[in-house]
Formats: sequence, structure tokens, C-alpha cells
Amino acid sequence: MSRLIKFDMNRILVSVGFPAAVLVTFLLCFTEDIYIDSFTMQAYSVFEVLFRFERTFMERDFSFSSFMVFQNALSGYSAMFLPIVASFPFVYLQSAERNSGNIRFAIFRTKGRKYYLSKFICAVVSGGLCVMLGVMLFGIFSLLAFPHVEHYPAFSVEPYVPDGVLTEVVRKLVSSFIYGCVNTVFAFFLSSFCRNRYIVLCVPFLMRFIQDTATKKIMVYEGGEEIYQRVFPFTCSAPAQIPYLDSGPMLYSTIGVMVIFMVLMLFGYIMIMTCRTDKGE
Repeated sequence: MSRLIKFDMNRILVSVGFPAAVLVTFLLCFTEDIYIDSFTMQAYSVFEVLFRFERTFMERDFSFSSFMVFQNALSGYSAMFLPIVASFPFVYLQSAERNSGNIRFAIFRTKGRKYYLSKFICAVVSGGLCVMLGVMLFGIFSLLAFPHVEHYPAFSVEPYVPDGVLTEVVRKLVSSFIYGCVNTVFAFFLSSFCRNRYIVLCVPFLMRFIQDTATKKIMVYEGGEEIYQRVFPFTCSAPAQIPYLDSGPMLYSTIGVMVIFMVLMLFGYIMIMTCRTDKGE
């Protein structure tokens, strides 16, 4: 199975879909709001800040520091598109395999469970990698385009980087990797019975929007810390918060919900593919 995983991962990494997903993730980060004018209450995205404000003005507000800009990556509406972006490399590969007509032979040669499990691992890892690399590129750009933390000696940065800048950067990258992995799983499940790649890419986006809207309404209308802790593991952004959560019930419940969801999607994929006589071709 390791040989099959390595073979598929090599195909994904050299395909057009993977660098395209990395590039789209990188560009989506520029749409995040990083500064709010206290007088007009207008929010400015990374694109707007680069063209509207001078360097001297940025050096007076810690919100413009390269670290804070990097931390805001995939924190807003751009994260809504991750189910499409993260799934694109795998869906691109799956579409090519179906067009080749070799799926039935590959399953027979490698045995069904090994084949399905290797596809799941490749889908999840490729989704996580493309998102993480896109965020990493954005971090490099932020470091070059925005003032460093050292430009704010009079500002206390300790609350923002309690464990050091490097630790926070690693956490952000791990967070984006987990986020990409989870956002690929539902598209992977849909690919077991749906041949239309546009539906496979877009339906998870729609489901994420519904999930995000529902959980936010529950939190707003019900309120209270207890309700928040119960609903939080089911929110769309919960997997991305795992590296930032302290050891406790919220962390364990978030990991539990994420693992159960991924296992159910894998089990459903295997069951559907096993029952299909055409094996997905």
C-alpha cells in the first residue's frame, strides 16, 4: 500500500491541480480583512492595505505587522472556499483515472481495501499540503511586504506570541494543514458515487455554508458558555483550532468529532465502491 500511496502522491504533486490549488489558497489569503479604521469602522483587506497605506503608517499599528497579517490567513470568508480548493488535486487525479478506465484493474491488482485506503490518505494529505503551502507562501510574502515585529518596540507583543513567533508560525501551518485535510474528506466521499467533478467540488462548499450558518445561529440565539462548548466541536473552523486549544474537554471533543467524521466518510466510500459493479469507472 505504501508503494501505491507514493505513486499517487507523485502523480498529484506533478499534476496541474496541485500547484493551482496552492496558488488559489495563496490568493485567497489576500482577501482577508487585517485592519479596521476606528473612525469609519471600515475594514481593509490585504489587497486594499497594500495600495492605500504607506509604510510609515503601518509601522505605527501592530495590526500591520507581518506576524499579524500571516495569522489572519484563512480566518474569514476565504475559508469558505477551502472545500473546493483543497479537494481539487484529488478530484483532478480521480477524473484522470476514470477517463483512463483502469480503476477496476487497479482495485483487482492491489485488493480493494488497500486501494480505497490509499486513495483516502492521498486525498487527505494532498488537501492539507496544498492549503499549508499556500498559507506558507502568504507568510513569506507578509514577511517581505509588511513591517516585522521588531518595528513595534513600544507595543507589547507578548499576548500575541506567548510562546515565541516561531512556535506561533508552526501552529498556524499545522492548523492550515489540518483544515485542508478535513475539508477534503466530504468531496472524497462524494466521488464514490458522483462522476461530475463540478458537483463533487461544489456540494461540499454548499454543505460547509449550511453548517457554518447553523452553528453560528445556535451560538447566537442560545448563548452561554455551556452551549458554546457543546457546539464548538461541530463548527467548520474547529479542526483549525486544534493546535491552539489547551488540553481539556473541548480539545478532546473536537478531535473526536473530526476523527468520527473522517472515519464515517471513509467507511461510506468503501461501502459504496464495494457495492458498485463498475468500481467507479
